[in-house]
Amino acid sequence: MHVYLACFDISDDRTRYKVVKRLGSFGNRVQKSVFEISVKTQSQLARLQSELDEWLEPDDKVYFYHLCYHCRKKSVDSQNTILAQLPAVVIV
Repeated sequence: MHVYLACFDISDDRTRYKVVKRLGSFGNRVQKSVFEISVKTQSQLARLQSELDEWLEPDDKVYFYHLCYHCRKKSVDSQNTILAQLPAVVIV
């Protein structure tokens, strides 16, 4: 599983709503224009990026920041509370 922080800057309300709905199907909204999403493979991410890109105007942007396991373990909020809810055991 690959986890990404997806951030966007989209001017059109209708397009923004479609992007929010689609990103929401992959993860959780953490701020108005920021989602933490999970994809199983890099090709799944590429398909998502391609789909979103079809909806965007030239000035619109969607960024995907990879969040590795170790980085997620170190992520905290302003009160130093750990953000990631990582499983203690992963069964494969």
